[in-house]
Amino acid sequence: MQFRVPQFIDIEDKILGPLTWKQTAYCLGAIGSVYISFRLTSSNILGLLFASLPTALFLSLAFVKINNRNFVEALENAFKFYSKNRLYTWQKKENSVSIQNESLIEKRDARLSQISTLLNVKTDKSEDEEDASK
Repeated sequence: MQFRVPQFIDIEDKILGPLTWKQTAYCLGAIGSVYISFRLTSSNILGLLFASLPTALFLSLAFVKINNRNFVEALENAFKFYSKNRLYTWQKKENSVSIQNESLIEKRDARLSQISTLLNVKTDKSEDEEDASK
């Protein structure tokens, strides 16, 4: 039995022409900010001035991509970067694990030196036996 496998799972559905749900919501937010700014101000010039920043933000959230990522992700990453502490200091901690590791390393080195002396002794004896047989 064959099953259909979805092919394009990372592409969002378009609901209003070429716009996705998120893009449509951001565009409606831009329209709402323009409407509110014109209703609250008496002058058209002041309305345009107050509406320009939120409209630019909403439209950039809807359409701008930086390195194939949405502008929302770029703003989120920038906020995290500038809000966290970036001073890293290294402090050596002495704990029982490092002391145990050091003792294990010393035991291993002692065992390796024992094995190497045994190997050297055996090779020396075998050379002496070869010389005696000649």
